[in-house]
Amino acid sequence: MEKEYKEIKVSSYISSTKGTLDKNNKSNNWLLILTPLLIGICSAATYFIGTGQFRSQEKIIQEEQVLKLNHVLDVIESHYVDSVDRKELIETSIAGMLAKLDPHSAYISSKNVERQNEELQGHFGGVGIRFIILRDTLMITNIIPNGPSEIAGLKAGDRILEVDGDKIAGTGLKIEDVHGLLKGEFGTKVELKIVNKSNLNPKDIEVTRGSIPLPSIDASFMINSTIGYIRLKNFSNNTDREFAYAVADLKAEGMTKLVFDLRNNGGGYLHGATSVADEFLAAGKSIVYTEGAHQQKKEYFSSGYGNFESNELVILVNSGTASASEIVSGAVQDNDRGLIMGRRTFGKGLVQQPINLEDGSEMRLTVSRYYTPTGRCIQKPYGNGIDYYNDIMNRYENGELQELDSVIFENAEKFITPEGRTVYGGGGIMPDLFIPIDTSGSSLYLSALAYSAAYRDFCFDYVDKNRDKLNYKDVKSFKTQYSITEQMFNNFVENAYKNHGVEKDVYGINASKNRIKNQLKSELATYLWDEEARFFISIPFDNDIQIAIKALNNKIN
Repeated sequence: MEKEYKEIKVSSYISSTKGTLDKNNKSNNWLLILTPLLIGICSAATYFIGTGQFRSQEKIIQEEQVLKLNHVLDVIESHYVDSVDRKELIETSIAGMLAKLDPHSAYISSKNVERQNEELQGHFGGVGIRFIILRDTLMITNIIPNGPSEIAGLKAGDRILEVDGDKIAGTGLKIEDVHGLLKGEFGTKVELKIVNKSNLNPKDIEVTRGSIPLPSIDASFMINSTIGYIRLKNFSNNTDREFAYAVADLKAEGMTKLVFDLRNNGGGYLHGATSVADEFLAAGKSIVYTEGAHQQKKEYFSSGYGNFESNELVILVNSGTASASEIVSGAVQDNDRGLIMGRRTFGKGLVQQPINLEDGSEMRLTVSRYYTPTGRCIQKPYGNGIDYYNDIMNRYENGELQELDSVIFENAEKFITPEGRTVYGGGGIMPDLFIPIDTSGSSLYLSALAYSAAYRDFCFDYVDKNRDKLNYKDVKSFKTQYSITEQMFNNFVENAYKNHGVEKDVYGINASKNRIKNQLKSELATYLWDEEARFFISIPFDNDIQIAIKALNNKIN
């Protein structure tokens, strides 16, 4: 419960940074109209009729508004009590203007464009490490296989003391600082001074930055001999290839049924969503269509070249499932192709188009809505009087995540699928099978741990000290052979209290013991292998997945 509750609190921010984008649909008209207004350049538009020159009334009004904006900026700059940054004022005005349109139109300054687009592009320039900042020191937790750091000889557990001669240990280092220091153009070099537990003598290592992949798939493995599992975190430029390869690999291992996990997937590129949906649908099936006041209706259909068109399928969703992931869920549901299970999705049915501005900044403008094959627009309501960003929290507080409220179905617009099933519009995808949020083993103590860095710090230190003892063949053997001892559990509780201020709560400690032990084990697996190991270890404790397995095994009526 706590993990999803935590996701709920931040999920409203997802949509402003990872919305559904169709970058192949450029709209220069918007750029031509808005740029003069935004940067304050007044250019007199004219109509030529014969030898006469006349300005339309509309153009006169536009020019007056531009002059008004410039006048306000001039007055502020000349008379405000403190000095101001005119450029910053303009950028703030742009952001405010877009925020007035809808919740998902957004402005990204030039300095943030590259970072905002990294996950969508699927790669960035860097050295290829995962890290944490612990005790004011940059600690390497994992090395990306075959990446620049592995080639240079860096290892998990190394501490980076200096970057290009500048000391970073003991300086109040922040994650943003690390990104600024280690990221860079492919082929550029960075000099690192490192130490590790086995050799405390600092040594210099030169690393040549490379293209570091940002996979959109968090995990892909077999749950048992026939059921595969794929967890997708977003829809990037590379999702179509990644997903196709993952499906092919699992089928080669014997997969005949799939649990496709889209929980907390905030979206991404529209073409990524249509490509994934195409894997599940026979030829000629509708996937989605988009339409807007200035955008003609555009329809997307399946090609018939999918690699999982007839096998059994369950898609897991929750209140953090948004945008592109709702396109896939809606296409599968409306074509009677598989079961959607979990809780009602976020409800983002607006399509943003990225528009590059002259200074390198970017505007993501909502240009159309998307509709599922039955005609559902699943965008939830927004506008005056609607607390859009607190909707997800309201669902939790109103009990919608704990039990299915029939009122939702009664008030929602109804649509009929080809096989005669009723599906619902009005804000998000309603699952075919509702699964209440798992509250077993929950406690305030468990929540306090989740909001601290207790798991992270304790597990990193434990792996760092006992790496030789944790020499398991693979994550499967670790899962079956390793267990968290009572002594280790008690040490963790004490550590959480002393180093992170998590007060000891006897009731919470006892009520949540099994969940805490599972979290510790999955965290250890992450440092020993990768992020996929976390999901593999957690499968037996994930209620949603366990119910999905039962459904695929026909054990749910």
